[in-house]
Amino acid sequence: MSDAFNLFEAINTNRAIRRFRSDPVPDELLQRVLDAATRAPSGTNRQNWRFLVLRDPSVRAAIGALYGQGFREVYTPERIAQAPAGQQARVLGSAAYLAEHMGDEAPVLILACLENTPGSPPPSQSGGASIYPSVQNLMLAARALGLGTCLTTLHIRHEAEVKTLLGIPDHVDTYALIPLGWPAAPFGPLTRRPIEEVTFFDRWGRLK
Repeated sequence: MSDAFNLFEAINTNRAIRRFRSDPVPDELLQRVLDAATRAPSGTNRQNWRFLVLRDPSVRAAIGALYGQGFREVYTPERIAQAPAGQQARVLGSAAYLAEHMGDEAPVLILACLENTPGSPPPSQSGGASIYPSVQNLMLAARALGLGTCLTTLHIRHEAEVKTLLGIPDHVDTYALIPLGWPAAPFGPLTRRPIEEVTFFDRWGRLK
């Protein structure tokens, strides 16, 4: 795909992809999305993001199982069944599908992490500021190349097991698990609430 792919087109069509074709992701494209991730800002320019790329089928299956367990703990069958009909029900159904297939459908899983100084205190609320911009860069770059992604975090419910399985040191924290692959269905367009419903000026609640 051309490098001239419009940024706003990528933003406006980059919906969460939860169903993937089995086709492999070429190394060249994987390198390009990872390179885009490293172009993001980070606190004091530490660039302490780390990306663990999971391609081995057995590793993906094990991580997918832990993600699925976390999903089922939060989204019980009763909760899914009680979702209002329409978009929310469709989204939850799609998310449940991903939870069951995280480890066997997407050919690549990327675990986005931050490496801290050993012995440093647990990450604060601002910790994500040094990793989530890079995740967004990665996802937009993937979209520009025709690849699908989805930002997920429910593996964190079993982070200790994830870290043990993957040999991640104690001073590294995981923030996102991103499936990456060729989408099984077309991208966007996205449906979002109008900016007038989510934007205030100078004071909370002030619309103009």
